[in-house]
Amino acid sequence: MRFVVGAAADLPPGSSRIVYPDKVKSGVGVFNIDGEYYALKNTCPHMGGPLCKGRVRGTSEAAANAEGQPEMRWVRQGEIVSCPWHHWEFDIKSGRTIFTSRQKVRGYPVEVVPADVLQRLKEGVETVPVSVEGATVVIDV
Repeated sequence: MRFVVGAAADLPPGSSRIVYPDKVKSGVGVFNIDGEYYALKNTCPHMGGPLCKGRVRGTSEAAANAEGQPEMRWVRQGEIVSCPWHHWEFDIKSGRTIFTSRQKVRGYPVEVVPADVLQRLKEGVETVPVSVEGATVVIDV
């Protein structure tokens, strides 16, 4: 089933939106990371919290400085979503936790299509990859 999220222009880089397709009662979070779109189920696998309502941010990473001493750096800004209930962090691009775990959030394919293709999508006609200008974001759920 395809679900229209909205105009690509209404979901600029760094933004996100939660949509509610019939098949996914908890909703789906759609994220724009530097012009690439990703969609995650709005349910944290830890305890069922509304994951996509959490803060989108980066994460810290240990690295050696010029003197070989360990230090922490802030990395991957805008690529991590933190569950608002218990602050479990997930990579938006892969759906995986950023710590060692088998936990993963379900992801959904996202496609950007020209606005004039929207009617054909509603009719179930196959489309081809296109540019983002004057486009509509859709997810397959």
